[in-house]
Amino acid sequence: MKQNHFPSTRAELQIKFTTVTTDAEDKDLRDVMREEKSRGKRRVDPEEERKRQELLRGFRSALDARTEREFLDAIKLLGLGDDPLKRENALKIWRSFSR
Repeated sequence: MKQNHFPSTRAELQIKFTTVTTDAEDKDLRDVMREEKSRGKRRVDPEEERKRQELLRGFRSALDARTEREFLDAIKLLGLGDDPLKRENALKIWRSFSR
């Protein structure tokens, strides 16, 4: 038989919390909560994110190129063909996809 170490029943242990805040306190509370949620996250510029997504879509479509020359022309239009390091990395990705 299980022994109950607490003399009261579950119904007797119910506690209700009521908080009354003013508008100013509520605004402060929302500010603190927003700040805590964003802690450790950097802010994202929507325009920069849109540009990044467009670049990724363009790169994905460039991966469909049949030849290396077509691929190089496609990434050059995206602005990735000017930097030798970026071009070489893009070519590595294309070669791994074209096999």
